Amino acid sequence: MTLPEPPEYAEFLAPYPAATQALARGLREKLVAMLPPCIEILWDATNTAGPSYGFTDRNADHFIHLPTYTSYVNIGFTKGTQLDDPEGRLVGFGASIRHIRLTRVADLDDPYVQGLVRQACDLAPIGPDPITPRTVIRVMNGPKRRPRPST
Repeated sequence: MTLPEPPEYAEFLAPYPAATQALARGLREKLVAMLPPCIEILWDATNTAGPSYGFTDRNADHFIHLPTYTSYVNIGFTKGTQLDDPEGRLVGFGASIRHIRLTRVADLDDPYVQGLVRQACDLAPIGPDPITPRTVIRVMNGPKRRPRPST
């Protein structure tokens, strides 16, 4: 799939260090190329900024996300507890979501991680209508917790 990077993404990432911005943008580009046609929701959330992907525009249906933190990006799997993870790479304590910390764009070249992405796609709910790939921008109200500029 291909999706142009929306200008809002650069705005959402602006408070992060330059290296983290480059990591987030590179991971988004690589993940988008790996995914079948789907809908991207680009979040400016309270604790993080980043995209999520699903076959409908319902938040609950999104199967994978890339939240950005100060020095890394997670690849999160909404149904992570249902994925076959014999190496135990997925971490998390919630009822279903699991993630892997990514520190290099090349982390998405790992066949194990790619297998997890394929499994997540296979478990995702699919709507009745054909999918037109697109990006939806969503901004959560309230204060944002972002990295502080170094002094």
